[in-house]
Amino acid sequence: MLPILMLNNRKILILSEKDNIAVCLVDMEIGEVIGQDELNLTIQNRIPRGHKVATSAIAKDEGIIKYGERMGHATSDIKIGEHVHTHNVLGDRLSTEQVK
Repeated sequence: MLPILMLNNRKILILSEKDNIAVCLVDMEIGEVIGQDELNLTIQNRIPRGHKVATSAIAKDEGIIKYGERMGHATSDIKIGEHVHTHNVLGDRLSTEQVK
């Protein structure tokens, strides 16, 4: 398990060593460079706090890994540093709502 240290200079949170995304702890601006947790990436899109950023390139149909588990798949190629959200991810969870 990775240690979680909430320091003033942390901008992203990686939840598992297996993840290919990180959670943004602050709003991110285009061109911002993140050098943290042995990671070096440049932000490609504006990303709101709480949203995800790709920490590695993710090919179309490849799994999106968060908490070390697949949570969905990419609907298009996602470059390192790009916003990972509903516009380029389809979740794998099935609805729990009953169909009537």
